[in-house]
Amino acid sequence: MITTEVRVDHESAVAHAVSVTRQAAHALGLASLLTERAAVAASELASNIAKHTHGGALLVQPEPAGGLELLAVDHGPGMDDVARCLTDGYSSAGTLGSGLGAVRRLATTFGIFSHPRRGTAIFARFREAPAPARAGTLRLPALGQDSSGDAFVLTETADATVALVVDGLGRGADAARASRAATGSFLSDPERPLPLAMAAIHDALRHSRGAVAALVRLPRGAAEAEFCGVGSVSAAILYGGSPPKLLTPQPGTLGLRIPPPRLQTVPLPAGATVVVHSDGIAQSWLRTASDWMFTQAPPLLVGLLARDHRRLRDDATVVALRERGA
Repeated sequence: MITTEVRVDHESAVAHAVSVTRQAAHALGLASLLTERAAVAASELASNIAKHTHGGALLVQPEPAGGLELLAVDHGPGMDDVARCLTDGYSSAGTLGSGLGAVRRLATTFGIFSHPRRGTAIFARFREAPAPARAGTLRLPALGQDSSGDAFVLTETADATVALVVDGLGRGADAARASRAATGSFLSDPERPLPLAMAAIHDALRHSRGAVAALVRLPRGAAEAEFCGVGSVSAAILYGGSPPKLLTPQPGTLGLRIPPPRLQTVPLPAGATVVVHSDGIAQSWLRTASDWMFTQAPPLLVGLLARDHRRLRDDATVVALRERGA
């Protein structure tokens, strides 16, 4: 299931946002009570964008732990006092002011970033039980498309969290088939060492259009992350106010020609975040984004990256993982 983007630039988009949320909830098999909660939250989030900004988006998608996620992003005026805006009865627009407080109560997990000069990002997750928001994901198709040539896998093995991001060359059905072949190869044995997993993906794609991909492994209890990448994928480790630590993929195209896959091992400070994305997110964010973005919770981080650095004519996939020591 891909991320569905609902552009909100008029009150008429609110009903569409609710409809998309209900459809996604049904597709994910969400219980009826959670479905209704998500629908009300979608209405509140979309209404806030329509009332208080000149346009934004509600992103509707599966969440990494198995439920439904709503992610609202905008470049609006932001909030001076987030805690006050979450209080029932507060309003800056002459309304009842129960919107954001209601969303927080309805959601299983909730998070918000807002700043007067940087707009707002809000995530609300709906599932049977709360789970820490240590992962954030997005899989957005190119603007105007309803399928994506990108794919990702996020899985827990016996001793680690492992993420795969793959970008099938080009767009359309052939790119999607290449991505599915890559994810299928990886899932056949996700506990393999990363170079062996990448070599197996290369073999699985020999009769396809080809792809580029990145694998990241975060061993539990370890102070290092493992990385193996091929082609035009990007990865970095973010930690506090430190400059991003770039993880460099090898040149090549999976299924066509690659060098022997190489494992890169890098320090992973407690509380650090690992970000991996396809080239539908401009790599320039690593030079232009400020420290305030790096410390956001993973769901907010991926939403802000898509809001500010997405290439609309390309598929865009992002996975962000927060080290468990956070």
